[in-house]
Parts: sequence; structure tokens; C-alpha cells
Amino acid sequence: MAELRIEGLSKAFGTTLVLRGLTLSVEPRQLVAVLGASGSGKTTLLRLICGFDRTDSGSITIGGTAVSGPGLHMRPEQRHVGYVAQEGALFPHLTVADNITFGLARRQRRLRHRVAELLALVSLPQTYADRLPHQLSGGEQQRVALARALAPSPALVLLDEPFSALDAALRVETRQAVARALTASGATALLVTHDQSEALSMAHAVAVLRDGTLIQMADPKTLYGRPVDATLARFMGEAVMLPGDSDGTHAQCLFGMLPLAQPSVCGPVQVLIRPEQIRISAYGHGHPAKVTAVTYYGRDCTVVLDVDGCDGRVVALVPGHVIPEVGQAVSLHLEGPVIVYRRDGS
Repeated sequence: MAELRIEGLSKAFGTTLVLRGLTLSVEPRQLVAVLGASGSGKTTLLRLICGFDRTDSGSITIGGTAVSGPGLHMRPEQRHVGYVAQEGALFPHLTVADNITFGLARRQRRLRHRVAELLALVSLPQTYADRLPHQLSGGEQQRVALARALAPSPALVLLDEPFSALDAALRVETRQAVARALTASGATALLVTHDQSEALSMAHAVAVLRDGTLIQMADPKTLYGRPVDATLARFMGEAVMLPGDSDGTHAQCLFGMLPLAQPSVCGPVQVLIRPEQIRISAYGHGHPAKVTAVTYYGRDCTVVLDVDGCDGRVVALVPGHVIPEVGQAVSLHLEGPVIVYRRDGS
């Protein structure tokens, strides 16, 4: 399988600069998720890698072969890239087997080359080979789309928000099946998504785009636990930000002297606390607070708190079987180290 190297990639549409000197690497057999809000440049990045659009500057190399650069634009069909679109884009009049083999040579299509192998790879029964797309669920259609992308043994597989049209339960099941199939195939893959949980649960590394710029690329645990700035911290999930003062190894804030996850600046800071770090107990056993709202999700619930001495929003995440009452007086304490940022957000 191939590595992907992107160096100094820029792209503008008219006067709008969409990508700004982007540099990104994906190692062989790795799945990297590209995460970002709408308009951050994610889809444009995929289109440039596929060759659907021309780059303005920078270079793209797949498996050691330059496919885009100064004076170079290799056609999409020459790049040996597999592509899975947002809604699968299966041909409705073709069977599953014919969809999977569509991009292969005529003889391979006639012999149904690798159909059985690929159906097994994406965890679908062999009997599905003769079904039409409308006889499949949305998740099953996405698995067939992945099988089609893998059929020519591409150097690189690109997935463009492939689970966004699925309902919540099916989305989780399908992305697990897709992740297993990509691992089993040994494919190098790039997944574009705006879903933080999807990126964190599937990828070996996550690259976050903001306004066409790579903000941070790290393994999921590092990205969620140590985002490079306060804006990214909020983007990655619910974030409680409290004013405090740092001595480089600890931060003094509303909840007392807290250990830092990594050495930091000294002086006035914002202290990042995740809702799952906040523990709620009976009143009198920690910092006083009052429950103002509860949202129940089944296995867990979020609790919004009015905390003595705090003007900002404080949210705790607690197990679904421990649900405090709105208006209840409680006490809070924290678990685990925290991250801090300068008061200006850096």
C-alpha cells in the first residue's frame, strides 16, 4: 500500500482561498481522518488528491509517484485511487456484483473477479452478489461502495463523509465494518468528516482543518486531550473554560490547585476541563453548585450547573443511572489533569 505526501498545497476559487499551503502525510496502511467544520477545505482537499480539480500550488505524491505539482496534473484514472462518496453512488440498475466489478477490465467483470472475497471483507453475505442496491440498507450500500473502491487494489482509498446519511445506530455499525475492512485490506486511507466521534473512533491519526489551514495532526487521544488552542478544544467537544493562574506545573482556579497534563506557561490562563472530569456528589463534599438542567441520553446524561463563583457555563457528564434533580444542591470535584491556555486563547 502507498503513502500519501502533500506539500504546500493551495487552492482558490475566484477570490476565495480554500486551502492555504497545506502539508500533510499519511503513512502506508494508516487511516487518517480529516476533520473540520463546513467550509474548512475538506472536500476540496479530496478533489485535488483525486485529480478532479487542479492545484494552484504545491505537490501531491502517492506511493512515491508525483501526481500533481508545478506543470503536472495526472488524470484521475491514472492515479490509482479508490473513492467512496457520501451516499455510495451505486448504479441502481446493476447488481451488487456488477457494481463491485464496474471499474475492472471486461474479462474480470465477466468472471466476477474478487466479488466473493470483497463481500467477505466488508462483512456481507455471498448471497448479496445478485441483489440490486434498492434491496440493501443504507449501511449495506456503503459497504458495497467500499468493496467497489477496493476491487482494483488501489494505492489509496478516499472516503468523503461516507456515513453522514445513515441513522445513528447504523452509522456506528457501518463505520466499524468499514474500519475492519480497511485494516484487513492493508489499505492506506483518508477519511473526510465533520463528526468528531467518527474521526476519534476510526482513525490512527486526525488532521484538523480550519479555514484551509492544518491546525493540528495527532493521534485521537492527544488531539482530544491536548488540543493546541482553546478554539480547537471547544471544537473537539464540550469544554468548560475557567480563569486561573499557572505556575507551569499546576493551575489555581475555582476548583483549587489542579495538576497540568503537560508543562505550561506561567501566569493568567484559561483552564480546560472536560465534562467527564467533573464528578457530582452529595452537597457538602466538594465545591458547591446547583443543578439547572439535565439532558438524558440513556447510557449517560449531561448536567448543567450553576457553580458558586463562576460566571460561565459548567457542564458535567454523568452515567445514565445517576440523574440528579433540577434544582438540587450538589458538590463537585475534578478527576485527572487539566490543560491550560493563555488568556488570549493561545
